[in-house]
Amino acid sequence: MRRFLLAALTCIVLVGCNSKQVFHERVAFDDAQWCKDSLVRFSVAVDDTVQSYNVMFSIVNTDEYPYANLYVFSDVIFPNNQYVRDTVEFMLSTPDGQWLGTGMNGYENTFQFKSNVRFPQVGTYVFVFEQAMRCKNADCSVGGIKSVSLSLNKN
Repeated sequence: MRRFLLAALTCIVLVGCNSKQVFHERVAFDDAQWCKDSLVRFSVAVDDTVQSYNVMFSIVNTDEYPYANLYVFSDVIFPNNQYVRDTVEFMLSTPDGQWLGTGMNGYENTFQFKSNVRFPQVGTYVFVFEQAMRCKNADCSVGGIKSVSLSLNKN
């Protein structure tokens, strides 16, 4: 009986904690290598133009990642094909080299990519991310990035 109650309570807590999340998707990279030409796309269907959202971007890196930060080009493509392009820097370690983030199979950091966003149109928004680090090898890849993910949370 105790196990059942504990399992039921755990399920309730997990469902309750995620009730604001309306989208979450993760893209993993083979051999923890994010190549410059590997664009990551997330298609998010939006049907509410009144609700405000926080757009969260998560990165999982390993000890093999050679930098303290990660530069990323981002495009947000609207349903009418207009888009907004930006360059974003994500800090993955402290100035003294200590990794930020949590996890057992790498360090996961979650960043607030966009805050308090109201989408102006109903439809599908496409978020495109491209790593923008300076090339140090032939395929312009950075090692030590296991995955990235995008989440959309209601305010």
